[in-house]
Amino acid sequence: MEKIIAYVSSIFIPVTDITRSEEWYVRMFDLETIEKTDDRVGLAFPNGQTLVLLWKVEKPQPVQFDTGKEMMPYFNFTSYDINHSYSQLKAKGAELSEIHEEDGYRFFKAFDLDGNPVDIVEETGQTPYFTHKNNIRKQQ
Repeated sequence: MEKIIAYVSSIFIPVTDITRSEEWYVRMFDLETIEKTDDRVGLAFPNGQTLVLLWKVEKPQPVQFDTGKEMMPYFNFTSYDINHSYSQLKAKGAELSEIHEEDGYRFFKAFDLDGNPVDIVEETGQTPYFTHKNNIRKQQ
């Protein structure tokens, strides 16, 4: 039986200055620009299927929601070595939160030029997602 869907194709991030934001995302995350229009920039992860589309907006828009206990991101980026990701982004001049650890996750936030938090997450082997992500990683 063929699957109904295969994967998440795109993540949309609202940005106020598309040129400046493109440069930041490419520099910080080593993404490749694959499309550029007046309204959006399409970026690709190396060897990845999911795209990041930066969409021009007039004013900053939320990329997180309130659970009543904390603010949760609509998306996050996976890291296989959170300390390496943190040190590399810090060296590139990113504004970062501290690294936090809870319930089998290590994570931090990188803030883009509009103040959008981009959560960087590493599962430490104690989560239901760890085995799945590592199986995918081995296939790449």
